[in-house]
Formats: sequence, structure tokens, C-alpha cells
Amino acid sequence: MILGVDIGGSHISVAVINENKPDQIEELYTMKVNHKDDQNLILESWICALDLAITNLGVEKLKGIGIAIPGPFDYMHGIFPDQGESKFDTLSNVNFKECIQKQLKLDPSITIRFYNDAACFGIGEAWAGDMAKYHKSIAITLGTGLGATFLLNGVPITSGKGVPLYGELYHLPFGNDIADTHFSTQWFQRRYKELTQREIKGVKELIMLKEERDIVVSIFEEFSSNLALFLKPWLKDFEAEALVIGGNISNAWPYFSKNLQLVLQQLKLEVPVYKSKLQEKAALIGGARLVDSHFYQQLG
Repeated sequence: MILGVDIGGSHISVAVINENKPDQIEELYTMKVNHKDDQNLILESWICALDLAITNLGVEKLKGIGIAIPGPFDYMHGIFPDQGESKFDTLSNVNFKECIQKQLKLDPSITIRFYNDAACFGIGEAWAGDMAKYHKSIAITLGTGLGATFLLNGVPITSGKGVPLYGELYHLPFGNDIADTHFSTQWFQRRYKELTQREIKGVKELIMLKEERDIVVSIFEEFSSNLALFLKPWLKDFEAEALVIGGNISNAWPYFSKNLQLVLQQLKLEVPVYKSKLQEKAALIGGARLVDSHFYQQLG
């Protein structure tokens, strides 16, 4: 059995996964952890969640731990950087891999590996989701930011024909800024305020505004049209056979999916677009996939 782990700015989730049935999570443990907390509190909380999962599983059954975590991070060695771009600043230079091994007293034979969380989402989708049947696909997450993974036979790639620098899209120019500011929660907050002079917390609140349906519809149409225009050159040049979308914004699927596909068709792109069925589970499943040494060696 493998532990697939997803660490974000506000949580840690640990899933017990059978590598022969990766789409069926056996057990799931989740704990709220704020990335701004002090070092000891963060590490103790993460270790606690891992320890609980291992104790209930039985360490003798544990093959390895695969952890999806946002960058910047030294994925090869499991070490936090000197500066973390406002995330996990209190963990500067902490060797998290060593911390896990020592605190949990794990045998050196138990594999511990790390990889980018957005890439793990794509890996999970290609291993156990709708992207499994495609040779070339793109997986994106829409939430507090824009995450992306370009997949070739289930493996994330960061270079080659039709692949942007580092295989990421968030930093690319769009409109008068970068893509991250247009295809994330902040855009919906900003656009709604421009139109109404009022504020919302996010997309979930936006779709609840039944009395402002015309405004809500227009916002989602603008968003999905822009998303199609932005993705067009990458879908085309990479020759992607499919696109899967996850993240919190994808929960508003009925509000933007039809127009997204319509605009893509108008742009002469017949690419099937899927809403992620795995959602948060995808990164956990992708993390678990890292324990497979044959697969891991293919990663750049």
C-alpha cells in the first residue's frame, strides 16, 4: 500500500492507496494547517497526519509515500527553499524528507518522493481518470491560481513541441497581465466588483446570486471565452487529444463548460473537454504514482 499526500497552503490530505486499484482510495485523512503558522506547528501537524495513516494501515504494509506539494521546492531532496514566495516561509531550508524519516522512524527501504502538486493532479488524471485513454493531453486546475500539466503517455513533460517553459501556463501573458490573474478566483472577484461595485469571496458565492443571473451569466461567458482563446495555441501546437479541468472553479461547470467548448469549436479545435471526476483525489493519486520507480525515472 502507498500513501498519496497532498499538501496545500491550508491543509494536508493523506490517502491510503492500493496501486492496483488507484481510483479507489482506501482511507483518507485530512487536517487543516495554515502555511503561515510557525515551523514546529506545521511540521508537527503534517507528521501527525502521516503517523495516523501509517498506524492505522500498519507500517509493515507501507511501500512508500508520494507527496504532492507546491513549489518552489527541492523535489529531488525534499528540502524547502531559502525563500518560498510567501508560502511556507517559516520552513526555510527545512529538510522535510529527513524530518519524515526521523520522526516516523521509517526504514530506509520505504520510498519517500515529492513532486509539484499541479503536475500530480495531471499524473492522477492520466493514471486513474479520463485522461488514461489519451496519448497526449493537458490537465489544468482553476482555483486560487492556474495550474497546468502537459502529459505524454501519462508523464508530465516540460519541454518539446507545443510545451511552454517548464510546462506551466500561469506566467504567460494574457490581456494586460499574466494568465494567473485571468483564470483564477481573483479574476471573478475583480470582474464582479467592476460590474456591481460589490465584493464576493469567490465563485461559489457568485453562482448563488440568483437575482443577478444576467451578470453571473455574462461573467462566466467572458471567462470561458478568454480561457478558450488562451488555451487555443497550446492545445493546437501540442496536438492535445483532450483537456481535463479541475480545481474549485470547475465546480461551476454548468456555468461555463458549454461556452468553452463552443468557442473552441469556433476556433477550429475539436478537442474533448472533461470536468475532473477525481478532483482533489487526483493529486493524491498522482502523488502515490511517484512511488513506482519505473514511472518516477521518466520524470524530468
